[in-house]
Amino acid sequence: MKTPFPIPYCLNVHPAADWRQVKRALDLHALAVKKLVAPDRPFPLSLHLGYRAALELASPRRRAAFRAWLQRHDGFIAGVNAFPFGPFHAATVKTAVYRPDWRSAERLAYTLLVARLLADLVPEGAEATLTTVPGGWRPDWRTAADRRLALKNLAGAAAGCRELFETTGRRIHIAVEPEPGCAWDLFDPAVEAAGPEIGWCLDACHAAVDFRPLARLPWKRIVRVQFSAAIECDNDPAARAALAPFVERRYLHQTRAFLDGEIVGAWSDLGPALKALPRLPARAIVRTHYHVPLTWEGTGPLRSTRENLTPAFFRKARRAFCEVETYTMDVLPRALRPRTLARTIAGELAWAAARYGFSSSTNRKIVSPGLA
Repeated sequence: MKTPFPIPYCLNVHPAADWRQVKRALDLHALAVKKLVAPDRPFPLSLHLGYRAALELASPRRRAAFRAWLQRHDGFIAGVNAFPFGPFHAATVKTAVYRPDWRSAERLAYTLLVARLLADLVPEGAEATLTTVPGGWRPDWRTAADRRLALKNLAGAAAGCRELFETTGRRIHIAVEPEPGCAWDLFDPAVEAAGPEIGWCLDACHAAVDFRPLARLPWKRIVRVQFSAAIECDNDPAARAALAPFVERRYLHQTRAFLDGEIVGAWSDLGPALKALPRLPARAIVRTHYHVPLTWEGTGPLRSTRENLTPAFFRKARRAFCEVETYTMDVLPRALRPRTLARTIAGELAWAAARYGFSSSTNRKIVSPGLA
């Protein structure tokens, strides 16, 4: 059997509020991407399952049909995104993406449901990860009791994954995915203490926005890596004008300004940041949580933080499950919006796979410097 393509694409770029939407994304988009990057080899899929979609996939008949689909199309499940509980492609998502948070029994039940589905879809003896909310949105938490309750629920999820391993032989890790402004920061020891089943999802875009260096990270508890890039620019009028078209109503775009080794400005969204930035020095560096395609080098005064994904970083990332995650394709400014979604996704996968160390004639043909 041929070596599988090494890196899946996180399917939260497509709607997944129910199983019908998930199946449509698989049929319409995933197969088109596979045809471009892995036409003659097994292709990994990183599913996104909202709560309703997960409930529907819990049907034994639907799961059997899905297994048959995977076999028919030479695909396999490599992981699941269980971060957004509800519709991730609603007209407005913003901070709702973090709710219900880990203080809620709903978040615990959803996570355990996805863990059971994942354990049922991967081979015996396999390890797999699911991503989750980093506690919740920090301003939602008022007391120390909020943190205690969230950690208690997380420990319950870890215990559920431990029981799954004992009964199925599949080891499922919960990958907590920190984001700027959330309750749990990367490498929080209290989060790690919830159980050995708990690890971290390192999203390169999120780390860039927080100006976290990637060179000397402790990799022991990083179980998942998302290859992604943020927007970076200087704090001058031309750059701020170029950033303005990225203000949009669906997703939260946390923004930070950095000067002389420290963060000197932090905003929950890009709109408020653009109003405040003129009061900061022009030499400040600005980064915003806006996932841009890895094939995009930048435009005018705007840059991509993809240069943070160095060869050394890719070598270390190979220790964990890796995926590409750019979910903002349909909210990009119109001039940057991909003309062909499958080709843009394939270009990102090929870009990452080449740096990951994977080489094939198909991969070399797809790598391109711009959006397709």
